Amino acid sequence: MIFYYAKTQTRQAITLAVNILLIPVLLYAFRYFLHSEPNFEQLYAVVKIGAFVVAAVMVVILLWLLKKNDRFEIYVTDSEFYSHHPVFKEWCFSVNPKDIVAIEHNLEVSQSAMTNINVCLKNGERVQITQNYNFSRKDLYDALKQANPDIKLPENANLFNHKLNR
Repeated sequence: MIFYYAKTQTRQAITLAVNILLIPVLLYAFRYFLHSEPNFEQLYAVVKIGAFVVAAVMVVILLWLLKKNDRFEIYVTDSEFYSHHPVFKEWCFSVNPKDIVAIEHNLEVSQSAMTNINVCLKNGERVQITQNYNFSRKDLYDALKQANPDIKLPENANLFNHKLNR
């Protein structure tokens, strides 16, 4: 294994649980620092309802993550470049690194800016690498280069080429 990264949904659930526990702390800080503002009680009532709704949504997501208990995984070996995303199938693939021609970073600007990372294969097919997880693209690209020295990689693993779409 030249490169390996995995993140379980249990770890994401723990992060979410910590954020849920921070909501009362944020409410207390809001009350402590802004209690003397005009119309504070009306504003605080709205903020409390908003905080409750956000916490409820986060609890539902937390329970879903714990129930599903899947994981994101990406790795590179001499014969396989594999990506599994627990939610989005378009980011799931398995290809031979020797079949990769290039990795492209694109920033498309039209009504909104959107970045994507395309893996271009010899047969003309393209697959996308997710950016939703905090793995090192530099380490991933170094591993891909080790598995296939002919891959054309971006000059910088963290920069994207700009395209203006009208």
